[in-house]
Amino acid sequence: MDTLTHALNGVLVATALRHPTHSKRDRAWLIAVAIAGVFPDIDYLLILYDPLGFLNLHRGPTHSLVLLPLWALLLSLPLRQILMLPWLSCLSACALGLLMHILGDWVTLYGTKLFYPFDDYAYALNISFDLNPWIAVVTFIGCFIALIRKSRLIARLSLALIAALLAGQAALAREALAVAVMHARTEGSAANAVRVLPQPLSPFHWALLIAEPEGHRLAYLDLLAEASGKTQSSFPLLKMVAAYRPRNALSWTDYAAPNQTEFSREAWSRPELTGFREFAQAPALIRIDQTSKPTCAWFTDLRHALPALPPAFRYGLCRGNDDASWRVYRLRYLTEDEREAL
Repeated sequence: MDTLTHALNGVLVATALRHPTHSKRDRAWLIAVAIAGVFPDIDYLLILYDPLGFLNLHRGPTHSLVLLPLWALLLSLPLRQILMLPWLSCLSACALGLLMHILGDWVTLYGTKLFYPFDDYAYALNISFDLNPWIAVVTFIGCFIALIRKSRLIARLSLALIAALLAGQAALAREALAVAVMHARTEGSAANAVRVLPQPLSPFHWALLIAEPEGHRLAYLDLLAEASGKTQSSFPLLKMVAAYRPRNALSWTDYAAPNQTEFSREAWSRPELTGFREFAQAPALIRIDQTSKPTCAWFTDLRHALPALPPAFRYGLCRGNDDASWRVYRLRYLTEDEREAL
């Protein structure tokens, strides 16, 4: 989830747990919860230092339940002095803010290393997109009203609504998976090679991904649509919405596996791309640039591919000639070919 929603979710839970007042100490306690709710995303700074290593370090150490007591302790050291809070009160506020942030990221598709450093696996419930506008709106409105009216009831009702939204998205995920499995069986693919991915804007929008030996097949599903009658538009947001189609009129796109060609296979196996290989759960070769020097093979992770927009994570290896050294690049977000050397 986005960082602001994390902070407000923590405040909402804090308001639901203790009677809100406008006392100085109570405000300080809520501020401590909000700050701790933001803290885990400090790992975004890693992208400035190591844009490739960031992929596996994000939602790692700062998002670990195992390390949560350590982060709560370190955060409470300065905050108790700044906010003039008792030690245990500040420590509990920090722990609550951190916990709500970690749980909020766990429901998304990116993956959160809940038990780092003992377990490096990125756990993901995969029922919400990383940016969920519906939960963000409910959180903001609920938090605002609960604080203004000093009402635990409003906070609890808002949290119940958020839980209902997530439960609804989990049910929709099962429905989308049934559609994907049906198409996979029709095409002779294994049902266990199918996954569904939550999308932004609408809980009824899902990406269907079928893994095959030659690569992946990807389609965008609208569970509410009964007929394909959306108007095409050049406006990116409307173009994105129009790409989600009813279950009986899906449009499938084939993506090649990284080892599709000799050049891409060599590039994909290079040690320079080790971090991206570890990160990408649905890797795909998106293109090979051969018309100009150097020659480049570009890869992405289809989990983060949205219709009408360039995929979020695109990394490639380039080489000038057979004897030249390899160079790793990434394409900047929302650009077609704006490269950054790593």
